[in-house]
Amino acid sequence: MNIPNMLSVFRIALIPVFGYVYLNANEQPWFYIAALILLISGITDFLDGVIARKFNMITQLGKILDPLADKLTQAAVCILLGVRYPEFWVILALFIIKELIMLAAGLKLYRRDKRLDGSKWFGKLYTVVFYVVMLMIIGFPNLKTQLVFGLLVVMAMFMLFAFLMYIPVFIKLNKKKE
Repeated sequence: MNIPNMLSVFRIALIPVFGYVYLNANEQPWFYIAALILLISGITDFLDGVIARKFNMITQLGKILDPLADKLTQAAVCILLGVRYPEFWVILALFIIKELIMLAAGLKLYRRDKRLDGSKWFGKLYTVVFYVVMLMIIGFPNLKTQLVFGLLVVMAMFMLFAFLMYIPVFIKLNKKKE
């Protein structure tokens, strides 16, 4: 197992640590610590891709582990925020719908022996927006409800944008001849 794959496994291992700290946080500095754990996850997400590309360490396992770590982290954060903020379940529902549709499209391509060559810039942009918004909400739990709602709307718009941008990519790959 190479370094990028170990970083992806580390990100997956951080999920229960983040969950425990965040769910048990009731005052600072615990919310900062939960945000720090999420920040470390985001940094390792960035690093595993950079290291894999720069040092030619891209592997089939990494092509599975990295997006799996991304989706598990994002799902866990959404679920945990939904526990604290019931209004967050709308974002979680959007996330789940988006991911199920993308999974179905990916499986269809896989059955036809076609692959999406890594995430696209719009997927990466959404991931950055996701981390920034989540870090703000988690690190600063006393933000005004209107601000949290505004941040969630911005994040949802980027999620929708990335989803809509992936549609023609999947269609083009699906139509592509062998």
